[in-house]
Amino acid sequence: MPIDVEVQGLIETQRKLEQVVADIHGTPIVNAMKDATLLVQRGAKINAPVDTGRLRASITPEIRTMGNEVQGVVGSNVAYAPFMELGTRPHWPPIAALEVWAQRHGTTAYLVARAIARKGMKAREFLKKAFEDAKDRIYARFDKAVQEVVNK
Repeated sequence: MPIDVEVQGLIETQRKLEQVVADIHGTPIVNAMKDATLLVQRGAKINAPVDTGRLRASITPEIRTMGNEVQGVVGSNVAYAPFMELGTRPHWPPIAALEVWAQRHGTTAYLVARAIARKGMKAREFLKKAFEDAKDRIYARFDKAVQEVVNK
């Protein structure tokens, strides 16, 4: 007893799935990533430690697309940014790098360097905190973008 099966709409379904895969890397997702990086940037600027304002002013977002991947990066190009974010173990820093800061704060570079050599620097985690604070809004924004793609 032969059985005949006919599947209707398979070609249309396959085309729709291929379009969804293409769109998932397209404008809705890129726009969601832009919004996400702006949320993190805003929070990081609020949370960043401030002395001269150079670190805060240097925090910028960037969107990178590589093949099928969309990346959002928020960071700083100032040399001391990673140390402010992550902290340091005890080490002897170069005194010359501390002289202007120490003078501005009424102390000597040697005393600051000695304190860092003894205790290190605590992590400020201003970027991490910015992401954690914005996480729910970021997820919601990406949910909306995926819905745009699926309902297209």
